[in-house]
Amino acid sequence: MNSLHDIAEQLISAKNILLYPHVGIDGDAVGSCVAIAGALRTMGKKAYALYEEEIPHNLSFMTEDEEGEPYFTCEPDIISDDDLDVSIAVDCGGYDRFKPYGEKFKAAKVTLCVDHHGTSIVTEEDGTAHGIADYSVIDPDAAACGVLVFDLLKEMQSMTEIKLIPDKFTGEALFAAITTDTGNFQYSNTNRKCHEVMAELYDWGIDANKISVEIYENERIQEVRIRNRAMDRMTVTADGKGAVSYVTKEDLEEIGVKAGETDSVVKVMRAIGGVEIVAFLKEKDRNVIRVSFRSKHSADVAAIASKYNGGGHKKAAGCTLYMPIEEAVKIISSEVEEALKEL
Repeated sequence: MNSLHDIAEQLISAKNILLYPHVGIDGDAVGSCVAIAGALRTMGKKAYALYEEEIPHNLSFMTEDEEGEPYFTCEPDIISDDDLDVSIAVDCGGYDRFKPYGEKFKAAKVTLCVDHHGTSIVTEEDGTAHGIADYSVIDPDAAACGVLVFDLLKEMQSMTEIKLIPDKFTGEALFAAITTDTGNFQYSNTNRKCHEVMAELYDWGIDANKISVEIYENERIQEVRIRNRAMDRMTVTADGKGAVSYVTKEDLEEIGVKAGETDSVVKVMRAIGGVEIVAFLKEKDRNVIRVSFRSKHSADVAAIASKYNGGGHKKAAGCTLYMPIEEAVKIISSEVEEALKEL
């Protein structure tokens, strides 16, 4: 493993950088990418995040810089392979987590990774640990990737005369990253460090209320309708300790759901009294099923996700299954029941 100083050195010396957030992008990945790319652009560098899907409606407010230039693109050739100095995986640490851009990632002269998911760490037989990149910082104790990015930007600021921080827009991107990945500071990953970061972000001039309204009080009616449909389909198992639900591609198209508008389903399911493990399946395409897991207390859902080349945290993880939705629901329901037997 490496240090944030190592990551900062590589970013400062590069001219053309691509960032790679994970599929099923969330507030932590968006906010972290925006904060890094924004700082790099301030230094006169070319920086974009590669992402092929739509950015969730409640996160779209921060996806362009002050000149109206988007931070996210689905065009890998926006920087040619020959000109690509650095590829940096952000909030993820596996090629399966940023399909279809794995080969583009490898094409860079130097590859980096900043992540906080323990499943991104590869431990060899001799005990050495590393990530997928030439330089990796993976800290499972960090409440959000945004916390690591905060420290990374401070490290970069100490190494350059260009003013990167404090900056209100960057601070609000980091606030979005941290508040979403801590469940608005309610999840067990919330710790002293993330509150210390938040205290400094207030000094940067952030409007926490404005960002909170954008994220948490900005639902389209379609999000409410798909959530209701998922809740109607929910099945409870293991004496009420497990809950599984799903929506189909047909459901999504009929209701007109946009990216990110099913995220609230797992939150509502997890809030049910007595439930320990939640699994929500979304049919993205025929035989392509995204699965989101959550646990409330001691269950390790990352262990379930890792069986299917997924990853995440002990209490929040995900994976993709390549099979019909009916088969996927049966398999995941069985996995949830087995995991609950071990508690």
